[in-house]
Amino acid sequence: MELNETLPIDEVTKAAFIALGKNGVIYAANGHECAECTQPYRPPTNETSNDMDVDQADVTMHVVDGIVMGPTHCAFQNCESDLLNARGGSFCAIHERAYGSKCRVIGCSNDKVHLTQACQQHKSEWNKHTHNRSPGALAGVRRVLRRPAENLEWLPNLQRNPLPHDGPVPPDRENKNYFSPNRFYCVETVCAPCGTVIAWTKFAKSESPTKIMNFLSSIYPTRESRPAYICIDKACSVLKFNVNNGTYADWFETTRFVVDSYHYINHKATDSICRTWCNPTPSDGSAPNLVIPAIDKYGNSCSKRAFNTQASVFVILLVFYSILNRLVNS
Repeated sequence: MELNETLPIDEVTKAAFIALGKNGVIYAANGHECAECTQPYRPPTNETSNDMDVDQADVTMHVVDGIVMGPTHCAFQNCESDLLNARGGSFCAIHERAYGSKCRVIGCSNDKVHLTQACQQHKSEWNKHTHNRSPGALAGVRRVLRRPAENLEWLPNLQRNPLPHDGPVPPDRENKNYFSPNRFYCVETVCAPCGTVIAWTKFAKSESPTKIMNFLSSIYPTRESRPAYICIDKACSVLKFNVNNGTYADWFETTRFVVDSYHYINHKATDSICRTWCNPTPSDGSAPNLVIPAIDKYGNSCSKRAFNTQASVFVILLVFYSILNRLVNS
């Protein structure tokens, strides 16, 4: 991508957004291959191996993962359109015109008070909203977050029950007003094991197997375009979804879903489907395209992973968080 050096930052982000592709394949990375991303096919070495390994000359893998960056979109229910004003606005162009000077509390049709987003009746709610988002209030929240184990008398005793991995998606929180925009759940990317980004999109509300499969189907329109392995932290949930949905037969002919090595250790050992089909490093010889022979530094024979299942793209994303957050909001 080449840009004029005098372009303002808004024009730079727009140009980069066009070059990176909107919700689809990054054309510069289309068909990418390198020594880290491609391995020669190795046939199974035991008789008990399953037939999901891909019989082809070269074996490839793509890594799918999401990062919660919080890009915003229209606050109106079930609307994911871009904001008309990304710096302080809460609606897309259509809903901004529809609401006009009306109060932003849901169900209220009164005119809003000048310099606020609420009518006289709901002005107290607007004042509470602006106070909670003031620099002083946010600084206090940050201080509490830095000391999460502190038990102070004036703080509520919160019982945190984190959502288990691959657990059900919690119900959507019901909004009472449109004072601030909604946020996408995550930015989802598909990367090669070397870190080259193949495609990306934004998921609203959740990273569900349905959305993952719709995304994969859009960027792999043909069987020939699919990689031999797709690595994702919730591969077992995606696999079960394909079985229940009846689409497994088509995908099994070309692609196997495996869990990345970092998340696999936290998956239940009693989940036979995950252990049988989604193991990233099986030691029984059932997936020789995932575990290959090697020589350690002492000259001894050993085995190693054929692919890097922890693509480093998110390290880059975190380094350039502020720039990318502006990019996905443009």
